[in-house]
Amino acid sequence: MRAMNTLRVLLADDEPAARGYVEMILRDLGITDLTIAQDGREALTRFEERQGAFDLIVCDWKMPRLSGLEFLKLVRAVRPDMPFLMVTALATIIAVEEAMAHDVTAYIAKPFSPEQLEEKILVLVNRR
Repeated sequence: MRAMNTLRVLLADDEPAARGYVEMILRDLGITDLTIAQDGREALTRFEERQGAFDLIVCDWKMPRLSGLEFLKLVRAVRPDMPFLMVTALATIIAVEEAMAHDVTAYIAKPFSPEQLEEKILVLVNRR
């Protein structure tokens, strides 16, 4: 099982409160290598700066400048195996089907508890 404190995580969310909540959970889980982006365009820049060297991406669906789905498509072009957790308030069948069509690894619907996020992360990073 992969230790949480070894994970390299990219977190992208345009809402400060939501981003802070997820960041707090990730840090409480022992994740110290955490790169934070305030929107999809910044997430893409951070991803490119590190040449995709992340173990997990946690990304909000709805963001300005570049949506989570658009960011996912760009990531998949370079790292088709990258664990990608989409965070959404839009957990409709249509939204989930669209995300799955673009190979999102998993999604989590807002609101969620720290335990639910931890469970999703453990499944994603230990699935290989």
